[in-house]
Amino acid sequence: MLDYRGYDSAGIAYFDRGIKIHKDVGSVEHLMQSVPETIASNIMIGHTRWATHGAPTKLNTHPHLSFHETICLVHNGVIDNYKELKAKLTEQGYRFYGETDSEVVANLLESFYLEEKDVLLAIQKTKALLHGSYAIAFFVGDAPDFLYVMKKGSPLVVGKGKGFNLVASDASPMIEHTNDFLELEDGEFGFLSQDKVVIYDEKGNEVEKTPIHKDIELISHDLKGYPHYMLKEIEEIPQTISRLINAYFQDGEFRFDKDLLTDLRESDHILFIGCGTSYHAGLVGGRYFEKYKKSASRFIASEWAFHPTYPGKKPFIILISQSGETADLIHCLKIIKEHNLKNLIITNTGGSTLDRNCTYSLLLHSGVEVSVASTKAYVAQTTLLAMLAAALEDDKAVVADLRQAINVVNDIQDHYKPAIQEVAKELAPHKNVFYLGRGYDYFLSLEASLKLKEISYIHSEAVPGGELKHGPIALIEPGLPVIVFITDPETAPSMRSNIEEVKSRGAKVYTISTAELSSPEDAVVVKDYAYYLSSVAISSVAFYLAYYVSLEKGLNVDKPRNLAKSVTVE
Repeated sequence: MLDYRGYDSAGIAYFDRGIKIHKDVGSVEHLMQSVPETIASNIMIGHTRWATHGAPTKLNTHPHLSFHETICLVHNGVIDNYKELKAKLTEQGYRFYGETDSEVVANLLESFYLEEKDVLLAIQKTKALLHGSYAIAFFVGDAPDFLYVMKKGSPLVVGKGKGFNLVASDASPMIEHTNDFLELEDGEFGFLSQDKVVIYDEKGNEVEKTPIHKDIELISHDLKGYPHYMLKEIEEIPQTISRLINAYFQDGEFRFDKDLLTDLRESDHILFIGCGTSYHAGLVGGRYFEKYKKSASRFIASEWAFHPTYPGKKPFIILISQSGETADLIHCLKIIKEHNLKNLIITNTGGSTLDRNCTYSLLLHSGVEVSVASTKAYVAQTTLLAMLAAALEDDKAVVADLRQAINVVNDIQDHYKPAIQEVAKELAPHKNVFYLGRGYDYFLSLEASLKLKEISYIHSEAVPGGELKHGPIALIEPGLPVIVFITDPETAPSMRSNIEEVKSRGAKVYTISTAELSSPEDAVVVKDYAYYLSSVAISSVAFYLAYYVSLEKGLNVDKPRNLAKSVTVE
């Protein structure tokens, strides 16, 4: 069974002289202990759940079987009006066994199918009543040779094979079986059999889709001898930076779309919008553009979507998403398009919803990132933004600076992991950690703090050094770990003063610095580099630290609790 987006529970269903379902709370590995080694079936659906409606219990686990056992369904997304639909179905005599919105969809489809005796008509009637987002796959007990699909707001991809067809949230789980994929648009629906795929548009007209070919080398799930995907992906950072340089700088010239550069130059304000790690990359990107005299602002997508603002008379919007399927950003893009604003999506996933619907798109070329905690994609985002900003002024020095950063990353991998492990051993027993930095180092502190939270479950806060005395210093107490980044010559003296402030209150300080700015007591001292590239050059120190703390605590590094790799629901 394929395992990708959710980790709370897992289940499969297939047809073998009737609908058979195996599901339970926990991992795919746990589920497979109760699944027969051999299954004789032409059709199967599976789901790994990230709980939204209802606790992670067996009753709430997908697949869901409708009340009259006609429809078996899996669903990704959120149905906003499920309570209203559930009440109406209850009045019709339907019973519900769990708390999910997905079970409501299964029963709604069944009610229309029993009424119309036509699956496609039942889909159209169901779609008309659903408010929210969904990627749905289901089969019907009395027509078990067909898998039906419907899509709105959540990603759904069909993989075309020889003598078989597949469907999933995106291409990466299917890449070992096929390289050809069909991307469904919002409102589309259809069905698959072993040798046929039929897709209809929102009005029910059959549509022809051209398959998209995807490169298996960039979507490999092979651990290649590493114990965890996170470690593998941290150590792919040098190749990630090199790949971006090769993609966007050739024969001594930047290779960005000329119209994109013109629109960026002519805009009077750049808005950066992202979530989590991508938002942190936007903070760095905004500073890069300000370096070249472009006015910039940064927004969290889930905030901007409900209170959009458009600074300047001719704004240009840059959206950042590793997956290209982030629900909050899709919401933002719809608003942006309604206002006819030029936009750019920076994503790792060609053919994704954001990639297909933007004005311009730049790909990160990072290869698949399996671990939930983003590492190489963050470095790719900040690398690409540095190159794009420099291209506005044809500042080719950035390429030499990036190549220098690659050397720093390689040196950290080769020589500094033991020192970082020692710091991790000391951090692991603590419940609270502070990160400090200024300027680019503060932006890196935010990302470092997020990584520690995500995979070690330690409460962590990133604070600008100058803000310490404005409140946060009240939380400093004896033994509290404080991790400090010092790589900027201009702010280094002030950061050294901050270190003395927290030390005098008993904090245990771990400083990451560059050779030029180092002191003998610093925990990690790296080679010098162009300080504006901190998020490129030394973020791996923060990533290794989070990784080793998680290992010390015996946690699941790649699949931290309550989190999903791609957040496809708002």
